[in-house]
Amino acid sequence: MDKTIRSLERKQKLQTIIIVALILAIALLYMNPPHHSTDNDIIHAKGIVIHDEEGKPRIAMGFPISNENRFRNDTLNGMVFMDEKGVDRIHLGQHGKLYLGGEYYERSNDGWSLFFNDGKGEERSGYGFSDDDNSVGLGMDYGGEFGGEAIYLYAAPGLAFMTLNADLQEQKGIRDRIVFWHETDKDLSIAKISDSKKDGRIFLKAENGGNPVISLTDSLSNQLTITNDGHN
Repeated sequence: MDKTIRSLERKQKLQTIIIVALILAIALLYMNPPHHSTDNDIIHAKGIVIHDEEGKPRIAMGFPISNENRFRNDTLNGMVFMDEKGVDRIHLGQHGKLYLGGEYYERSNDGWSLFFNDGKGEERSGYGFSDDDNSVGLGMDYGGEFGGEAIYLYAAPGLAFMTLNADLQEQKGIRDRIVFWHETDKDLSIAKISDSKKDGRIFLKAENGGNPVISLTDSLSNQLTITNDGHN
């Protein structure tokens, strides 16, 4: 019996020593965590969703982006910033579809872009690169289903132009009110000003060292062309 008691006492002391050693090791590890260089640390994930304090998704990243509590249900790639209602306010990534008037529309080209949307999730401004023609474009929109672009800038190899447009909504008329156009290969530069009734009320053209052209159209649709020597 005495041998059994002494054996149990030795085992108890050994267990106590082991437990104390583990506690000390954990304490030392907590107070002095190992330092690892983060230079080569890589996180692999198919998607990331960041929530606000109320648990609502506000930033989503992925290919495709998660539609968790997102107002739109289309497929987007890249990163989206959402408001508290789940409406896309900023999108950075591949173009995706145009959302306007509650409908989705296919875009005319493929590329990568940065879009800013209004409270309805409809595009109000965008800057993007088109893979189809190696171009970049910047647009600022009026808003509304028929608002269209207010200002548009475009640049591709050998070609650049800018338009200032009317906010027609459902009205009829000339949308491109002011146009600046340049083609490097043709050495061609054009400026055009229109009103709601007539396209090109004022027209200026300079091309490849030739005589410049200034064309004016009056209220009676009479056209007047002025040459470089001042003659009509």
